[in-house]
Amino acid sequence: MIAVGDSTRLEIIFDTKSYTNVVSKSPRIQTNEGPPDKFVRINASVVNRPDSTYPIVIKPYKLDLTQFGEKVRSEIKFTLNNVSQTDLAPQLISSAEQFFEVVLPKVIPAGKTAEGVLKLRKNALDKPFDKSFTLQLNDEKNSRFTIPVKRQIRSGAQVVSSPAATTPNAGGH
Repeated sequence: MIAVGDSTRLEIIFDTKSYTNVVSKSPRIQTNEGPPDKFVRINASVVNRPDSTYPIVIKPYKLDLTQFGEKVRSEIKFTLNNVSQTDLAPQLISSAEQFFEVVLPKVIPAGKTAEGVLKLRKNALDKPFDKSFTLQLNDEKNSRFTIPVKRQIRSGAQVVSSPAATTPNAGGH
């Protein structure tokens, strides 16, 4: 329950697996405040070939921190390849901050590649999850890219999946 005048953060999971090209969705948010219900608009351009995005190409385009055995896998590196003619400054727009920290380069020079790092928080080392983070560029379109982040814990024959593993997870660009 949320008190009058208080606020909370909502997590809306938009599964892009069955979509291509431009997609618009409007999930309904019902409250006991009374009618009308509230709507949030989600606009996405789902890219089937993540190796051909513009103005950057992110590799890998899905980050998987699945842990096999006892050795803790606490971070993963990814590259941001600027395929444009302009220097780009990526900025983190949203993230599952309770699970991980994302470190982005300050600037990616035109035609160059830079590295980013995703580091698990200590309290998330033993937790499975399906989350994502979104970065925005300073190009003429303020392009945004959402990168899925997955973690499962595998020890021997046992697999611990996130509670959301049976439900859609966020992804797409």
